[in-house]
Amino acid sequence: MNTILFTWHTHSDTLSDFKHALTIAQNSGAKSLLLLTCSQNHYPEAELSSLLRACPLTIFGGIYPMLTWKNTLIKQGALIIGFKEAFDVTLFSQLHQVTNEDKLEDLITNTLEQKNNYCAHDDFLMFYDSRINNIEDFIDCLFECLDHGINIAGGGAGSLDFIQRPCIYSNQGLHSNVALLVTLPSKLNIGVAHGWKIFQGPFLVSDAHGQTVQGLNYQPALEVYCQAIESASEFRFNGSNFFDIAKNFPLGIEDINNNLLVRDPIATHNNHLQCAGNIPINSMVYLLESNSEALISSAEQAAITAFTATTEITSAAMIFDCISRELYLADKFEHELDTIAKHCPTPVLFGVLSLGEVANSPNGAIALLNKSIVISSW
Repeated sequence: MNTILFTWHTHSDTLSDFKHALTIAQNSGAKSLLLLTCSQNHYPEAELSSLLRACPLTIFGGIYPMLTWKNTLIKQGALIIGFKEAFDVTLFSQLHQVTNEDKLEDLITNTLEQKNNYCAHDDFLMFYDSRINNIEDFIDCLFECLDHGINIAGGGAGSLDFIQRPCIYSNQGLHSNVALLVTLPSKLNIGVAHGWKIFQGPFLVSDAHGQTVQGLNYQPALEVYCQAIESASEFRFNGSNFFDIAKNFPLGIEDINNNLLVRDPIATHNNHLQCAGNIPINSMVYLLESNSEALISSAEQAAITAFTATTEITSAAMIFDCISRELYLADKFEHELDTIAKHCPTPVLFGVLSLGEVANSPNGAIALLNKSIVISSW
């Protein structure tokens, strides 16, 4: 089923160009608009929020470090995708204030009860503020509350400096500390991959809290992490190059089926490792490694999975690709985009470089991923 009516993209970073395109989109006959913009645009927040609130169509989307259109990387600019249908969009707000599982379940349940049609939907896109510190608790609880075999693809919005700013778009304006759940009119097909393999380990997570790993093998986590890398590679930490080295060596949690859940160390504090996802205490983690060929090959496998899962006509394909993959691949990143594009059956191929990815795990539950690629089609 062809749901796409309007597409527009630009490398311009001016709000006036985005505003002009939004006017054209509103006059296209579309009923819903997906709005995606680059964080480097630095649109004036008040003016942007007023523009969103004035839009008469259903809107959703967010601000991401970078975007993709077909096989092109957009570092500054914007995308607008117009759909024939009026998509149902649910906003879960003030998530950072929900401090325990019972309250989170109440918030999700009460929000969903205001909608009468969720029992008829199984397929969703999700856009969320990547700086919400309890996003994994929200994801777990959302899966339990929807209470059926849903398919979902999504990614965290924000900017590479990891400073929290409003980054999610809705008809109510510009938001932080929120998640958007968008129902799709047809079946969502998903391919997920990461391309990382075990380098060293395992290490016991002897002390951890949420996304912060405080101890590995009963020693300070940062010391163990750095020593393990320096002992088996040419890399040397000097106090200012942590992220440059760490992007090559994420952590991995192995499940009972030998699948690796990747966790990206993004900062250090007090000899602790700050990751872009939870790592449970008493779990066993590995240091991982990869190379350009393996990452690009994994993206190709995800594309094949997403694009060959159905015989139905695909009208749109959206990629949620971790920004750290682009940082790792550098000038080879467009090879990854080329590889995906050659398998894509629709000309409407677009995406975001995200700060965390969301997709179904092999057992059907929803998982927060790092350093991964989620390719969706519908």
